[in-house]
Amino acid sequence: MAAMAGRECDVVVCGAGLAGLRAAQELKRAGAEALVVEARERVGGRTLTEQIGGGAFIDHGGQWVSPGQEEIVALAGELGLELFPSWDEGQTVHWSEGRRSVAPGLFDAGEEGAMEGLRAVAKQLTEMATELPEGAPWEAPNAAEWDDVTLDAWLAENVPDPLARFGMARSLEGVFAGGPGKTSLLAALAIIRSGAHEVTRLVAEEQLGPERRFVGGAQGLSERIAAELGERVLLGHRVGQIGHADSGVAVETDRGTVRARCGIVTFPPTIAGRIRYSPALPAARDHLTQRLPMGWVIKVHCLYDSRFWAVDGLAGKVVSDEGAIRATADNSPPSGSPGILVGFIEGAQARRLAPADPDERRSAVLADLSRYFGEQAANPDAYYEYSWGDDEFARGAYGGYLTAGVWTSYGPAMRRPIGPMLWAGTEVSAAWNGKLEGAVHSGRTVALEALDRLP
Repeated sequence: MAAMAGRECDVVVCGAGLAGLRAAQELKRAGAEALVVEARERVGGRTLTEQIGGGAFIDHGGQWVSPGQEEIVALAGELGLELFPSWDEGQTVHWSEGRRSVAPGLFDAGEEGAMEGLRAVAKQLTEMATELPEGAPWEAPNAAEWDDVTLDAWLAENVPDPLARFGMARSLEGVFAGGPGKTSLLAALAIIRSGAHEVTRLVAEEQLGPERRFVGGAQGLSERIAAELGERVLLGHRVGQIGHADSGVAVETDRGTVRARCGIVTFPPTIAGRIRYSPALPAARDHLTQRLPMGWVIKVHCLYDSRFWAVDGLAGKVVSDEGAIRATADNSPPSGSPGILVGFIEGAQARRLAPADPDERRSAVLADLSRYFGEQAANPDAYYEYSWGDDEFARGAYGGYLTAGVWTSYGPAMRRPIGPMLWAGTEVSAAWNGKLEGAVHSGRTVALEALDRLP
């Protein structure tokens, strides 16, 4: 990777996550000269893989590929990166009101009616989401009404079964990650419209197939694109200011300035709002970045010598209404060894435990896992965690979310170019918003927009 700046190019891309790298790759293939500036000393953005030996790896960031996410699958094929089905067979552990039970799916054996109610509300929300124009939720006929109410309030009024309400909130919480502000109904519908697989699976008439993961980890996508780009990727270049005029942009980093005819900013909107712009951003765009906060997730991995939960017929999944860890999955590598459980400390629990002593946080996690999976879970061979809220270049995960009134007040500013500056990233994507697929889609789309601007 190049270590110098003070250069000129056709397009400068800010951010070496999936969106930025995919954009630069597309530009390079089209014959345009693109440079990528990245503050971190690594590529990958909100994907981060740690290799732990023996073919095993830890994905601290985004990792899953859902059925229907064709663009990222095609990209992986081009890059020679294989996918494998997530470990998913077996029963789910349910913890509700202090009681443990096991059953397939989101509900335990005594709650069959809740699944019917959940499918009904998923179908209703999916039908409502079809009224949203793609990429322009604020133009929906009922946009103002839907943006004025929170998703939680709508569920409370329209879904009488508390278990079905819990199940739908849980299905969508993986996108919003339990931020302190309540997301609006319109924002939830926009996520469903863009491709919320968690809801799509509930209304599908056929089996959609398993979630998949990348052999060797999801960061491998970015690493392989960066290898293709070579010296066009400038690591350790923190962007401080972006000057823009009709003639082009000047991206000032702490290691020099890159000038280009066009600029692409791929940072999460709240991070993009911290950059200085000359001239200043239009008020609508600036206000948007102030109102698009990140969720907060601490992702925890525990390693064991085997997948002992599978011996008990368990899938490694948890649905819980209390504790630091309220959702888990089996994150073991393709070989199945070592056994790896991943747990998620989300939202209010992440905000509560992030400042805690690491030993206190670990004790809380292991106490939860032992409740769910037995005493063997309390003694992992290794313990890993990553707090995305404490990552200075992300400040949260999985993505930014919109509270009541934001889409209808500031939605058009999300993608609107400002002179020669274009915006990209999973939050900007009209397809699979909030997902890895959304980042890849956004990167390709914005590259085509940039090419149209080049003579």
